[in-house]
Amino acid sequence: MLYDGATHTSMASLADDVLFVTLNGLSKNYRACGYRSGWMVVSGAKKNAQDYLDGLNILASMRLCSNVPGQYAIQTALGGYQSINDLVAPGGRLYKQRELAYNLLTAIPGVTCVKPKAALYLFPKLDHKMYPIKDDQKFILELLEAEKVLIVQGSGFNWKHPDHFRVVFLPNADDLTEAIGRIARFLEHYRKQHGTN
Repeated sequence: MLYDGATHTSMASLADDVLFVTLNGLSKNYRACGYRSGWMVVSGAKKNAQDYLDGLNILASMRLCSNVPGQYAIQTALGGYQSINDLVAPGGRLYKQRELAYNLLTAIPGVTCVKPKAALYLFPKLDHKMYPIKDDQKFILELLEAEKVLIVQGSGFNWKHPDHFRVVFLPNADDLTEAIGRIARFLEHYRKQHGTN
């Protein structure tokens, strides 16, 4: 899912003298969450990785159960019309939802964000002077309890400082507006509570 003319270059296309393992699936671009269908491509310098490849084959034979209907869906998805392009183009549903979520979040005092060029998420930053958060897990729990909105704390993505969180912009525009409005209300209360308004 790429926006604003961004392009993706697979790492595996950049060299052939190292081993590459490329994974992909249907969940995001093909909106087939739950199908549990994906694929792996091993490319590059496979000559010195025979033990690894043998291990992958053994694992696949012993532990992985193929989702047969999902495997048929892969061929159809990859060979058919790529509707994701319509969704991420200006005017497309995902494009509009990204714009809405970005604009609503960055309108909140002390919240900044880099507009994503891909995916379904925003990773806003909270100004530490306005939001002196010590424990971002506790902060997220307080938001959930107070406003019934679930987001993920930055430390859940190995972010070192308690000043980021992740928001999914997949919900429809009305739900996004409601949820981000609740986040804004919680943050306003937080600023008042800590005297940083």
